[in-house]
Amino acid sequence: MANVGRTVPNTLGKTPITFAMIELADPQDCNDRKGTWLNYGFKDVTPTFGSQSTVPTLDGSSAAGGRQMLTALASVNADWYMVSGHHGVMFASDYGLFTTDGQPPKADRSNLDTQKIMDQEQYCGFFNESYHSGRWEHASQDNPTPSSLTSSQQANEIYIRTTPAASNDRAPFSQTNPLLDSTHTPPKGIIISACNTLIYRVARTTWSNAFPNAVIIGSVSRIVSGTWITNAIAAAQMTNESFWRDPQSILDQPGMCEQLTKQLQDNFPKTSVIGVIYKQKLYFAGTFQAVDADLQIPGH
Repeated sequence: MANVGRTVPNTLGKTPITFAMIELADPQDCNDRKGTWLNYGFKDVTPTFGSQSTVPTLDGSSAAGGRQMLTALASVNADWYMVSGHHGVMFASDYGLFTTDGQPPKADRSNLDTQKIMDQEQYCGFFNESYHSGRWEHASQDNPTPSSLTSSQQANEIYIRTTPAASNDRAPFSQTNPLLDSTHTPPKGIIISACNTLIYRVARTTWSNAFPNAVIIGSVSRIVSGTWITNAIAAAQMTNESFWRDPQSILDQPGMCEQLTKQLQDNFPKTSVIGVIYKQKLYFAGTFQAVDADLQIPGH
């Protein structure tokens, strides 16, 4: 694992830096990042859970408290936010809307039109395992509450949108994202740690439009673990205390976005891609493009 606890100078007299976290799956990535930020003297302002030594997963016995935390987070301003969990299309069945032959997806998914999925999918979000094993696996836009959905899954599911919300007839459950659905003091940045957080055009444009001056770090491909994101961030030379305190002053300099992305990718598994959104541009894989352009990943 990359070194996530860097030695830092005395922070007395420095401007306080705050952060808040939403964890919907394996909490290791949030715990790694929280540890580093606390070592810098930053403050966790996550409602309910910020004073705890570790970041809880909002599922099971923590689902009800998690919903209360998300509601409270809508009125909390932080310099940095981190969101982690499962991320993808609203329902797995949505992939069937984009096949090369007009037929249902094959078992090996060989007839999926990946380019159309990336560029034309309308609804995406973060979600916990209860949602993943329930609605995501078994529901559809035509049947969003299938009979196979258990009462436990419905009681514990949490889904937060990363795109415009679907209509209630397609999604009769809460899609509220406390970062996107409330007005916040502009943050310095956001880490979105999960699969494909920046691969869907509608998702990256939603984040970029909501936070036009924030640096947004996420994946442009599938990943196995959110720790891939936090380990790459921790290993990048640029992501020292000065970066977290004022990333804009660094990234506004010519070539620095490209340099940051290269350092992140150099410490990321070669089979996957990590990216950075900054001021309406997506930087990744040695190139950049407008966030609202069709995605073209070199070598993929």
